[in-house]
Amino acid sequence: MDFSAFNGLGGCKQCSEAGAPSLLGLTAPVGTGARCRNVPADVQKVQRALNRFSEIEGGPMPKLLESGSVDSSTSAAIVRFQTKQFGARDSDGIIDPGKQTEQRLAGPAGTYQSLPAEMLTHISNALSVVEIALGAIMAGRYAYRNNALAMGYSKNCWDKLVTHFQIDKFPDVEFQLMWLDKIFRSMKTAIGHQPQGLILFQDEPPRAAEGAFAYCFSGGYHLQRSAADSNHLGVAYSSIYLCPKMQKLDQDAFTYVMIHELAHFVGPNDDNPNRIVDYGYKHRPGYDRLYPWHRTHNADSIAQFAFDAAGRPFDLPKHFK
Repeated sequence: MDFSAFNGLGGCKQCSEAGAPSLLGLTAPVGTGARCRNVPADVQKVQRALNRFSEIEGGPMPKLLESGSVDSSTSAAIVRFQTKQFGARDSDGIIDPGKQTEQRLAGPAGTYQSLPAEMLTHISNALSVVEIALGAIMAGRYAYRNNALAMGYSKNCWDKLVTHFQIDKFPDVEFQLMWLDKIFRSMKTAIGHQPQGLILFQDEPPRAAEGAFAYCFSGGYHLQRSAADSNHLGVAYSSIYLCPKMQKLDQDAFTYVMIHELAHFVGPNDDNPNRIVDYGYKHRPGYDRLYPWHRTHNADSIAQFAFDAAGRPFDLPKHFK
């Protein structure tokens, strides 16, 4: 099955300042790149540092033999650690002295928090944004039905629906409003009522390392929770997975990722042509040229509308760097 993984801005790369001192005491790069000297003492320090981290933090399992040699297990462990900690775009398999991978390896291990537990602290914020979006859809419907009388708040909500979905271009406006209403009501059910809201979110399984902020399977909310309903990494189709990178986000960014992923999650599953996918992102070229139907089935359009309706237009570049 297809899954959707939120990766922030994608093209951005975080690097530490050049020339920073090596915290592990490395004398040269370690890894599989051509510039890697792989001095045995350096390699042993890297292996020892990797072994300090738990599997859920990207540490190797089983633990590496601290041999001082870059074997296949060590090179794979380096890439996996980078992917888990920084994302796939920053996983080049090389540890440069003073750069971000070496800095993280020299930092504290065992500090990973339970992201599902953290999500519970953000549920009230997410619920408020979803509730406001539902209210905006209702007010927009009133404006549509009473065009001559529409003014103030209802007209403002209609304008937001036009901005994000080009709702006025549809021949079946009422149907599209019902569709959007259903998506947001399903989100509310998913995160606002027990038991679903308390078990939807899980930490990314230790063996998985997508390098994303969060990911889920399209329509996963409608699937059964069973051992058989998962892939070879133990990733069940019926949960939203939160990755270590989520710990870096502020409350609005955390909530934005959740609404984006919830849109995928509560929509139809991936064998349905009406599923919610990623046709475009507001910060990327082409977003403003999406057709109306694509907008109402685009996760980022749904999240953008929700935050705009709440009076907090969301600018990804300000939150994901």
